[in-house]
Amino acid sequence: MDARWSGVDPRLYFVTDTDLCARAGRTVAQTVAAAVAGGAGIVQVRDKDLDDAAFAQLTRQVLDAVQAVTRATARRVPVVVNDRVAVARQLLDEGRDVHIHVGQGDVPVAEVRRILGPRPLLGLSAATVAQCAAARANGCVDLIGLSPAFDTATKPDAGAGLGLDGVRALAAQAGLPCVAIGGIDVARATLLRGSGVVGVCVVSAICSAADPQVAASALYAAFAGRAPN
Repeated sequence: MDARWSGVDPRLYFVTDTDLCARAGRTVAQTVAAAVAGGAGIVQVRDKDLDDAAFAQLTRQVLDAVQAVTRATARRVPVVVNDRVAVARQLLDEGRDVHIHVGQGDVPVAEVRRILGPRPLLGLSAATVAQCAAARANGCVDLIGLSPAFDTATKPDAGAGLGLDGVRALAAQAGLPCVAIGGIDVARATLLRGSGVVGVCVVSAICSAADPQVAASALYAAFAGRAPN
């Protein structure tokens, strides 16, 4: 990992879901603050329904929530924008520190890098050997999201899960840092320890939890083998 990862602990990566947070009686920003307090080291803002203006405002709220939790610490918790390249560019132009994650069907990573420049971390979803090889070859990608690691209800169109062996095989040949996402709970986070991924990525396990901070701490401990710093 290069210098842009300095101070980042990727072992627990939290992806927001606005509807799940609302059903649990919390805002996205409140859930993010609790998750980061519990050990989440990367936060991705994901909402496919909001327009760009509302999504940008949601991302600002998340950025402020992360800053409030980490201000008195040495932790650096990147805030990642899902898919919205134009919003990421807008926020960067505002002086905000944001990063980006795209899927295979979104804006090509070379174009994302051209638009956003060299500073933001760029994540890409991948599920096959060929997709991982392409991500490695293009030289633009910093982190691969192996998806779906297990069957998941959060993204019903995601297809069958890779399973533990599939995650291990892809992580071994990817040539880039990888996180596993999809269907991950505490038990599966424990299974993924030592699988070759640098972290586990969760949505509903935190968004729908009775206490997101406790849930995040348990997930972190399960994967890392210890409590967060």
